[in-house]
Amino acid sequence: MTNPVSSDERRKLIWARVYQELLHKAVPDSRFNHDFLSFTPDFRGSSSAVDRIVALPCYQNASTLLVTSDNSLEQLRCRALKDGKRLLVATYRLRRGFVLLSSARIREDKYELAACLDGMEKPDVGRTVSLAQIRDENICIDMCLLGGLAFNEQGVVIWEGHSLFEVQWALLQDIKSLASNVPVVAIAHTCQVVDEGRLGVERIIPDKAGEVQCDYVMTPDQSFHVEAPYRPTKGIDLEAIDQEALDNIPPLQELKGIRMMEQIMANGGFGQANEKETSKAPTAEEQMGIGMVEKLMKGYKP
Repeated sequence: MTNPVSSDERRKLIWARVYQELLHKAVPDSRFNHDFLSFTPDFRGSSSAVDRIVALPCYQNASTLLVTSDNSLEQLRCRALKDGKRLLVATYRLRRGFVLLSSARIREDKYELAACLDGMEKPDVGRTVSLAQIRDENICIDMCLLGGLAFNEQGVVIWEGHSLFEVQWALLQDIKSLASNVPVVAIAHTCQVVDEGRLGVERIIPDKAGEVQCDYVMTPDQSFHVEAPYRPTKGIDLEAIDQEALDNIPPLQELKGIRMMEQIMANGGFGQANEKETSKAPTAEEQMGIGMVEKLMKGYKP
């Protein structure tokens, strides 16, 4: 078999193979059925994979977890609340930012409700938090847990799905709430973890900007441990973000506003005059930064 030329072609080939097997293992979603590009499915036997995760020392020692909103992690989210953890969960495609779930704040009989995507934003369950609140409240991530559609045995995410984990990673790293050495653990069905050699293709390595390689990939049957995984350290490059993403992901808009405000203050604040200048009103760009932050903050619950 001839290897496809590019990494993208190899990833597409692998995902096409995984998809055919996953159809028989996945739990359909009530809204999306088997449209795996719209959600990351739970799968038969996922409770065994959750058991493997909670046995890890890095899980047992963690206080605050970044957990993606994937269906495959619903049981883990509930278990983590029962274990007294605090969870930071992104809303679907980050459209409404992040939700903070605290076992100290949620009644025990609401843990299952809090663990599901439709329940975590209900009153008296989760608390919507902005990037500024995450930073100012010193919410620091001890461990990351994610779902995905296809991985290799070296912890590389071959096909991520909809959760935008790499965007979450970069946003939280940007505001100093997540260190590059934080453990990253993925959950997947056995059929979602591939050995490229058996498929006759060259191994996939991290080759995209912002790509995060996992420390562990946990399945119902196996645990894959990766030594010295690759991690990006530069945060968000807003210049590389396309306008559509900026328009549809409020935390990106907030980060842009935060950076504008920081630059304004670094330059002496609004209307600050040096010896040769008189006081002046904010520029159009400064006003844009103020407007972004004010608009976003009005949408967050205290």
